[in-house]
Amino acid sequence: MRRRSVRVVTVLVITWSLAACGFVNVAPPGWRQMTMTVENKSGAPARLFVARDEDPMGRVVGTAIPSQVLAGATQEVVFTVPPDQGWAIFVNPGPQRGPLLLASELDGQSGRLTISIGVEANGEPYSVWPD
Repeated sequence: MRRRSVRVVTVLVITWSLAACGFVNVAPPGWRQMTMTVENKSGAPARLFVARDEDPMGRVVGTAIPSQVLAGATQEVVFTVPPDQGWAIFVNPGPQRGPLLLASELDGQSGRLTISIGVEANGEPYSVWPD
């Protein structure tokens, strides 16, 4: 019996550790996950957030995994967003840079999206929508 309980505890610790590190990304009930390609052409990491749609950026309310795309890299990012409409996706937020994508623009979408995100050499983010 002791051996079995040690295995169960070990499995739980590993699962929680992986989830905390972002290796396992499970959306809470009612939340959605969207995967987008992010291409960073700049010389600095691109920072990605799901936060309240405010200016400046509001509090973080979702996740972007990974939350950074390295300089010169292209990577798939999984955004986990809440069920309400008050959030936005921010890329390299700052005093002069508000949200890039609004909840209303992504309403009802989930899974792998054809929308992608780019970051210019100067750090300015942009979105690419299919024709």
